[in-house]
Amino acid sequence: MKVLVRFLMVFALILSMNAALGKTLDEYVNEAEDSKNAGKLEEAISTMEEAVGEYPNSSMAYTHLGIFISAQMQRMTDFAEMFKVLERAFKMWDKAISLDSYNIVARNYRGNWGVSIPKFMGKLEKGIADLEFLVNIFEQSTDPGAKEQLVSTYNFLGIGYKKLGELDKAKQSFKKVIEMVPGTEYAEDAEENVDKIILFEDWQSERKKPDTQEISELKEKVQREPNNAELLIELGEAYFDNENYGEAEKILKKAINIEPSNVNAYKLLVLTLEEIDRGEYDMRIYMDTDFRTNIVFETMKFLDKVISLSPEDIELRFIRGTLGVSFPFFAGKLEQGIEDLDIVINSNAPDSTKAQAKYWLGFAYRKKAMTQWIEVVKKYKDTEASRMVFDEMNPGVKHIDISNYETPIVVIDFILGFTDELAPQTAVWIEDGDGNFVKTIYVSGFSGYAKEKQINLPRWAKSSEFADVDAVTSASINLGHHIYVWDLKDSSEDEVKSGEYVVKVEVSYWPSMQYQRVEAPITLKKKEGRVVIEEGNFIPYLEVKYIP
Repeated sequence: MKVLVRFLMVFALILSMNAALGKTLDEYVNEAEDSKNAGKLEEAISTMEEAVGEYPNSSMAYTHLGIFISAQMQRMTDFAEMFKVLERAFKMWDKAISLDSYNIVARNYRGNWGVSIPKFMGKLEKGIADLEFLVNIFEQSTDPGAKEQLVSTYNFLGIGYKKLGELDKAKQSFKKVIEMVPGTEYAEDAEENVDKIILFEDWQSERKKPDTQEISELKEKVQREPNNAELLIELGEAYFDNENYGEAEKILKKAINIEPSNVNAYKLLVLTLEEIDRGEYDMRIYMDTDFRTNIVFETMKFLDKVISLSPEDIELRFIRGTLGVSFPFFAGKLEQGIEDLDIVINSNAPDSTKAQAKYWLGFAYRKKAMTQWIEVVKKYKDTEASRMVFDEMNPGVKHIDISNYETPIVVIDFILGFTDELAPQTAVWIEDGDGNFVKTIYVSGFSGYAKEKQINLPRWAKSSEFADVDAVTSASINLGHHIYVWDLKDSSEDEVKSGEYVVKVEVSYWPSMQYQRVEAPITLKKKEGRVVIEEGNFIPYLEVKYIP
């Protein structure tokens, strides 16, 4: 017995010595930081994973692990992988806050990231809640550094409210920043945000349709019975018929909150979101460049929900199938869409519906085939297979009737020789011989409305500074032959002088991240001039012709 007691005492002493020799959390964090600074981010993450194992009840251990995981974003280009990394980081911050709800660092990271990433990732509302929590903490704090933290928090809170569509709250948050630090860069950015919101509100107001008599009567009924889902659906349908899709969306979402199993409400909401997505690029893109992406994810979320309620509904299967195969790749619904369309084809649906389903099924398989070609160009650029892809995509040649134009003019004729999952962003513009901007001839809709928020067309953005963008923004062009005419006027519609000019074409593809810019000099004088540039694969042909 004495021997056993002596053994246990020695064993306990050894354990206590090992514990004493173990690393503190700060030591783990410092070691991870050193690894990160040395370019060994995976090693840093591994170190913090070890720290979490050593300190499983430490809120700060999970906080720092999330921070190091999120740092991976800086060197990633694959968006699907980015989303996975962020999801993992958010799990760490969720765990940290569950262990300590007053963990300001975790709240700060989760809040700032939550309002900064696209809304469709589902972190916006929680991010706003974190930032509201921090505002209350910092406003009551006597710490000298609390003011700076409060300014930053109000700024991010304004961004979050703006994304959520709570524009009055967004303006209030940005105005807080202006009041607290007037004359600073923070304040200037906040003032710019307030101005943009006011501009957007004016734009909305100009396009707001007056209520019909039916809508007015239904609104009165809803005021008397605000929790009547059927009345709300009627009102939503009336807004839909009046093409006021924004109000229809709000009302139908209220109906679904009251009656979550109402299939008709979901159907009408999906149709409403389709109509919103069908519209052209406009000021909503400038307010939120993820606007249409958010609609894609929201539409599929509601479709998945309603089909879980009514799996035998062929109409719903057809809608989800067509949208699933036609939505961009990042929706991740292509295979589900194919499955839905197969169900429609093998059902008792009318022949006209089956024919439509077969068309979209063919569209889906062509899309899958195109994805393989995109991978060839992206990963195996200098191979025979890559050349074969470009040969297959190379379009035919169009012609233009010059008699329809008053001379002198410059005809800009070029080919886009590649197609991606989405239509590319393209710009065509003119500079003079000294490199000064003259005029934008064409720019894709997204870039035209995103303006300084976009990074797809850096040369055009820098040259034009978006001076004449609203007049020339148009629908995105894609693979094929394109012709534009310059009337020899500048962005102010004044005639340019004779001399040397340069026609520039820039194209950027996403998500393959392919890019090319070509330019052709042209002299405006008495004689006709023609320049042909053939280089690269993405804009394989550019012809510029001056007709005096």
